[in-house]
Amino acid sequence: MEDVMGIFENRDAQFMLLAGFIIAIGLVITTVMLNSVIFEINMATEASNEFSKSEITNLIFVVKDETRSAYSIANASGGSKTQKMSNFSDQTQNFSANMQKIYALHGVGVNISLDLSNWNAERYASFTENGSANGVSNWIVMEGVKNSTIKLNIIEITSPFNINITNATKTWQINFTSQGNYTINNTQIKQNITSAYAISFMNGSGTAGNYSIIGNTTYDRDFIRAREYILNATITLSSTGMNTDITVPIPVPW
Repeated sequence: MEDVMGIFENRDAQFMLLAGFIIAIGLVITTVMLNSVIFEINMATEASNEFSKSEITNLIFVVKDETRSAYSIANASGGSKTQKMSNFSDQTQNFSANMQKIYALHGVGVNISLDLSNWNAERYASFTENGSANGVSNWIVMEGVKNSTIKLNIIEITSPFNINITNATKTWQINFTSQGNYTINNTQIKQNITSAYAISFMNGSGTAGNYSIIGNTTYDRDFIRAREYILNATITLSSTGMNTDITVPIPVPW
């Protein structure tokens, strides 16, 4: 009887050792898994504090849109140039402050500043695609146009500037060789082009000033294409892994 009891006691002790071993193995596995989860969370958190290319691109688009909107609103408010620039600065500074707060919640820094020297000195943009003197000189301003009125104020011209109005079968070219204010109205265009057309600027690098094109398209959408100055926005980005400045030229009002 004593031998039988001894066998049971030994078996119980073995089961207790086995259970303890299984528990110890479970704790090791759980600890390893927990450490892995913590590591992944830390990696994800650090990654969330970095700027991806798409985030930077989206931020640039937002800054461009807000700058153009602020410029249009400031000029629509009337008053002197000083008052317009003050209204513009108030709106863009408020926008920058709000962006700082939004990005600070994600642990990153954003600051936006604007250089208004071109506007202040009335240095008008070139008639190139991006408004700079070295921009694309021959470019399509608008396609699918049904009706339009084109107004130009040429401040500086060093070589002949042309506007091409083209449909599927014909091109009507308008040539400019001197400074001045010009208007090409819808009646003139319709006398030369009788169907939907595209408006192109040719040799725009040698000409500076401001322009506006107001009209509607073949799908009955009103549009405005206008440009006066180039404002340079500097976007400062800072995070744990990056600290950089990006300067973006912004044609205004469009």
